[in-house]
Amino acid sequence: MMHVPRDLTFSTNGVSTDTCSVPKIIANKIERLLRERITAGDPSATGRLESERHLAAEYGVARNTIRKAVNAIARDGILERRVGRGTSLGHAMGELATILETIVGASPADLIAVRLIIEPQAAALAAINASSSDVDAITETHYHVSEGLKADQFEHRDSLFHRRIFEAARNDLLLHLHDILRGVRSWRSFSASKRDRFCIGAQRRHWDQHANIVSALRGRDADAAAQAMFQHIKAI
Repeated sequence: MMHVPRDLTFSTNGVSTDTCSVPKIIANKIERLLRERITAGDPSATGRLESERHLAAEYGVARNTIRKAVNAIARDGILERRVGRGTSLGHAMGELATILETIVGASPADLIAVRLIIEPQAAALAAINASSSDVDAITETHYHVSEGLKADQFEHRDSLFHRRIFEAARNDLLLHLHDILRGVRSWRSFSASKRDRFCIGAQRRHWDQHANIVSALRGRDADAAAQAMFQHIKAI
């Protein structure tokens, strides 16, 4: 059972609230907790959210408070309420679940194809949007990758190099997409494939390709950064 905070009904930031504003504050907190619960996949097994009675007892609030929170989430399409059938995941969440299932079944070749589309553009954006400290951090990570490393150490630092480029692109959605793809890359079957191909020669080639990317970023050359990243991913 989820841990329920016990400060739902009294104050925010240590400041007492008047009795008229307390119900709204409680409903907002319940809505936030339910959104986190749904995002974490809590209803995924059955596709349904627990009943208002169950949730009210779990969170220690009135059923009307639960109803307000659920209605607010339903307006976003995340939940769908049907009389006599309870509350289930909405169409938007169903589509997301289908997409995630597809990602889970992606092959290494599919993953590389998507990276060829996304990563060159991220490098181009980084060349334009990165701060000086961003570029310095990318450069520092690049030189750390150049050290003699074991396969798992090399993979970790190589991954950090790429993530810092996405961070420097200054696009949160693009960064989240990268993190999803990085999660796929970390799965056992992909990791085993990468370890099989790991060798000092491959590490040196990676370093040379990273050097070309860094040079383009430091020169603020978006086209060169995109091309260098494309060649790097293609070589993988």
